[in-house]
Amino acid sequence: MTTKTFQTLDLYISAYLSLCGIRPELQVKNGKVIFIFPQSDDLYQLISNYNANVTVPVADFTTAVKMLRGQMLTIRK
Repeated sequence: MTTKTFQTLDLYISAYLSLCGIRPELQVKNGKVIFIFPQSDDLYQLISNYNANVTVPVADFTTAVKMLRGQMLTIRK
């Protein structure tokens, strides 16, 4: 049995979800890095919050973006 997942190429929503405690699995498909998250009600609530432009700590969000970008570069090599 496979777990249902939410997959995205969007670095910024992935960084937001990571900042909120949901860490993605990264996979390379067709030369692009895909962020994969397990589906849950919490995940979709956080995505809704992101789309509603909730306030986030800027420095922490920037750090999350940089960390994921670094992971992307590492996994591509």
